[in-house]
Amino acid sequence: MKKIALMGLTILISINMVACGNKNVAKVNDVDISKDNYKKIEELLCVTGYIEKKDKNSDEINNDVLSFIIDNEVAYQEAQKQNIKVEDSEVNEKFEQLKETLNTNPLYKEKLEASGVTEDFLKEQIKKDLIVAKYKENFIKDIKVSDKEMEAYYNNHKDQFNVEEVKASQILISTLDKDNKEVSKEEKEKLKEKAQNILDKIKNNEDFATLAKEYSDDKNSGKDGGDLGYFTKSGKNIEFTKEVFKLDTNQVSNLIETPYGYHIVKVTDKRTVTKSFEDSKDDIKAKILNEKYTKHIDSLYKNGKITIT
Repeated sequence: MKKIALMGLTILISINMVACGNKNVAKVNDVDISKDNYKKIEELLCVTGYIEKKDKNSDEINNDVLSFIIDNEVAYQEAQKQNIKVEDSEVNEKFEQLKETLNTNPLYKEKLEASGVTEDFLKEQIKKDLIVAKYKENFIKDIKVSDKEMEAYYNNHKDQFNVEEVKASQILISTLDKDNKEVSKEEKEKLKEKAQNILDKIKNNEDFATLAKEYSDDKNSGKDGGDLGYFTKSGKNIEFTKEVFKLDTNQVSNLIETPYGYHIVKVTDKRTVTKSFEDSKDDIKAKILNEKYTKHIDSLYKNGKITIT
């Protein structure tokens, strides 16, 4: 069963389903999961890169999203039984951090607002996430994981420690002003046109590195011909890496739009690196503890009354 990890807003049902006319998509013990809340959480998972929604107008239920919601609700209900609480100050602190992030990422903010995600909804989700996180922390804190257990896990799951990396160069045409605020729509269109003209030059066989030195607003990489070095999928902005990792070696992207502006990227190399056991210990321990926690949530799931509508 595929699990989406807690997204930390501070951030499978085994059959394909299509939402019917019911106002709810599921019921977890005595709590209804409304279709409206499902759609909002789905959009949150989309903008944070945990899932990719192919058709925003589709009524099809994403099994991973529904599983995530049910698992969180099961854990939250169990946390309530144990009287686990969080302070309003904790919720407000995480909310302000999230709000600041959204204010500097207009694309994310626009998508969430279009889905009806309000500040009250975000605060409610943050509170639940914090409570569930404390519940998980309490569950795993006394579990001991030996070196022998970690080594066995590493040897049996070697493929999990193969890390795909790409080496790439970029030309960035920034759409942020000196205060890191997005420029006006009119100015943004002019910058997009500028980026497209640069891309046309590349397609006409002008030298990528020379153009990067001349035009890129990322001055750190620009002085090196746009070279970003090697990086992983999680090493940079999600919208950026999602497109870059689709490219073949020596292939140049179309314009990639992120909250930072328009990127033109050329992949210059790809490689797979296997992390050593010593370098992976923290990751292995976290994986083992997460597996134990997931089994615990599955047991709560099986012992509860879950209805899919």
